[in-house]
Amino acid sequence: MWATIYFAVHEMGTLIPKYGNRLPLFGRFIDDIIGVWIDNGNAIEWQNFKRDTDDFGILTWKFEELSRSVNFLDLTIERKNNKIVTKTFQKALNLYQYIGPLSCHQLKMMEGIIYSLMSNYRRQNTYTKDYHAMAIHLFDRHVARGWNRATMKDYILKADRRINLPQPVTNHTAADSSTQLLSNKERLFFHMEYHTNDIPKTQVRALYDHYCKSTFESLGIKQFTVAYSRPPNIKDSVTRAKLHQAPGKEASKYYPGELSNE
Repeated sequence: MWATIYFAVHEMGTLIPKYGNRLPLFGRFIDDIIGVWIDNGNAIEWQNFKRDTDDFGILTWKFEELSRSVNFLDLTIERKNNKIVTKTFQKALNLYQYIGPLSCHQLKMMEGIIYSLMSNYRRQNTYTKDYHAMAIHLFDRHVARGWNRATMKDYILKADRRINLPQPVTNHTAADSSTQLLSNKERLFFHMEYHTNDIPKTQVRALYDHYCKSTFESLGIKQFTVAYSRPPNIKDSVTRAKLHQAPGKEASKYYPGELSNE
């Protein structure tokens, strides 16, 4: 956030006022800038813009020359036949360290990860052929990580069918009692630390229904949920990114009037 605010001073004070007539679009995400430059054939003005962009503190920028195609973050953006066309961009040095098949994750979670990636590829790629190419890459890279080919094929095809299903039309004006939020006193959570060898949650629910449901319903419980959390791993011990907050000066109490008057 500090880096973003720091350079915004230069953008608002110099770059936009001076070159705004040449920049109908100017956007930045931390240290990645994208823009549309109106080229009037004056090469000197483009050189001046690059010089002025660099003329702020010790920060310098690597420029790509004017082009109809650019890689920005995870997109390749191209102007083609007076249309904006996009496709997924991935760096050559990307290691694709996807979750391996021996990791202690729920299989449903893995299905969700594949669906999320496939949905992103569908949004990013204007042409269906590019979306299909990314799906093939996703399959090959997971197989290279050790996943069973049939299992990964099933995950990807399921995700593709779900993505391409027509969206149902819903009537939001009609009240549906089944979707009304329940209070905490009406819900019961059974918390488990996940492990692949543990009893599956379907059996936990079956045991609850057989032995406990009627008793808890008499106490006002309307919903039973089996909630999983992941067990501690090596990363929890070697990588700690928790913000230090002095007592009485927590980030949530930063704004004036909320800090203690000590």
